[in-house]
Amino acid sequence: MRKIITLLTLAFFCISVTNAQNAREAAQNSKQIQEGKKNLERDIQELAAFKEKHEQFKTAYGEKDAASTNKVMGRIISDMKREVKQSTIKAKKAKKEIAQSSAEIRTERREIQRDKKDASRGRFDRRDDKRDLARDRANLKDDQRDRRDDVRDFKEQIARTERQKQILTNLQSYKFTFDDADFESAMVNKNLVLEFIDSMQQDIEATKIELGEDRQERREDKRERRDDRNERNEHDRYKRRG
Repeated sequence: MRKIITLLTLAFFCISVTNAQNAREAAQNSKQIQEGKKNLERDIQELAAFKEKHEQFKTAYGEKDAASTNKVMGRIISDMKREVKQSTIKAKKAKKEIAQSSAEIRTERREIQRDKKDASRGRFDRRDDKRDLARDRANLKDDQRDRRDDVRDFKEQIARTERQKQILTNLQSYKFTFDDADFESAMVNKNLVLEFIDSMQQDIEATKIELGEDRQERREDKRERRDDRNERNEHDRYKRRG
């Protein structure tokens, strides 16, 4: 009797931990998708506005109007500062998602260990323990793949953010003069603006990819929650079978 109570207590604890983790995952998925959509819409609008300023910059640059070129560049630099700040926030968010993915993997591994213990008590358990174990192992592979995606997203976001910071630093300390001696430097810094635009476009594409990953992860987590409910609804019998 004491053994049964201990097993039931342990099972209740595991279920409580799993339920709490599932609730967190569901909330995280919804929040990430909502933020992703909002960021995507904002970034597309900001890129369009940035390109308009770049057209003004090209016109002033082509006319070798130093005053107008530097004036427009001032507005471009303001946009760059905003983008660098947003990229830094995205990098922090990407790092947080790695931690969340790691937590999901730990939860899945605990469930696998529980499945193995259930399987070792085969004579006392009515559930199809092998099926539960195979299902949770498949879920673990999904979670491990999601974490690899999160690590890749984080590294790419860090690289874009650092390069944007370098471009911003270079352009902040430069003034266009269009002197003959300044021709080469002017071309280099002009191209830096184009590179920054390219980084903004890459960021938009990365957000689209991440949104797709988040939606897939939401589907996987929804399936895992359904599997957990089905597993909880299965009846255990801790009485030796004859």
